[in-house]
Parts: sequence; C-alpha cells; structure tokens
Amino acid sequence: AFALPILSRIKMQGSQPQVLVLAPTRELATQVAKSFETYGSCIPKLRVTAIYGGADYEPQLRALKRGVHIVVGTPGRVIDHIRRGSLNLNGVSCLVLDEADEMLNMGFIEDVEYVLAQSPVEKQIALFSATMPDPIRRIADDYLKNPTTITIRKKSLTAESIDQKCVFVEERHKLELLSRLL
Repeated sequence: AFALPILSRIKMQGSQPQVLVLAPTRELATQVAKSFETYGSCIPKLRVTAIYGGADYEPQLRALKRGVHIVVGTPGRVIDHIRRGSLNLNGVSCLVLDEADEMLNMGFIEDVEYVLAQSPVEKQIALFSATMPDPIRRIADDYLKNPTTITIRKKSLTAESIDQKCVFVEERHKLELLSRLL
C-alpha cells in the first residue's frame, strides 16, 4: 500500500538509502522488497535490498556497498549493519514501520527506537499497525509530526441474520448432506 507513493519520490542520483522499511519478520521484509521491485520495475537502475537475520551477511554487504535506494529489513539486522558501518542512514528521507504492533509483540520495540534515533531528524515516518497499544502510541507521539490516523472499520463477512456452521463430511456424502441442510 505504501510502495507506490514512496517510489514516486525516489531520486535516482546518489547511492545512499533514501527509504528504510522496518518489518518484523524476514518473510515480510522479503515480500515488501519484492513489491518495491515489482512496482518499481519501470524505474531504470532502481536498487532495492532486503536485510534480515538468519541469512548470510556477504550478499547483504555487497548490495549495501554497491548502493541501494530502498532498504527493507528486520530491526536486529538493520542495527547490525548500522553498527558495522555498512548501513548509513544519513540519506534516509522516509522511514516506514510496517506491522509495528508485531515488532512490539516480538520484543523489537527498543530496536525500533534505536533505528529511529540513528536516522535523520528531518524525514517522513509512516507507521502501520493493526492495533495501537501504549508503546506504539508513545512512538507515534514521540516521532510523528502532525500524524493522521486512519482507522479501518472491521467489515462483517456475512450478514448478521445468517448463521454459519462448518461440517466435515466425506466427499461421497456431501450432496446428501447439502440437500438435507437446504
């Protein structure tokens, strides 16, 4: 949801990361990086990399050394690269906290705050969270300037007048059961 507007702001000159996305898991980091690559496929020489724990450092180090526009990573591995000096956040103009409540649940909230503190003061921050527990609200209050909160109402998948039931039945008895239920 956030990739397209971010891609429209990428400046192709320079090789420092302009966008940093923090995600709670390597699977989500990989998925988000692939989305940026897919949506940005028409942008010549766009470089996106995913950095996350449980993977070899070398490919990540090579990608960062070559220069990237967008880095998507898990908080712990992002901090590792910052401390190694392989990830410089000075050029970051947009920082996304994706699934912030999940990062809180997984114990990454201090890591998230460390990364926020290491990034430039002047930047856009986008925080996405299914819930807003107090620690996430505190981060929003401390780091977001004039935030806009968007609340999505839960849609009911079925009308309230309909009762749903799940019945497990062998394939050969499905039609018989269906005709009895109707």
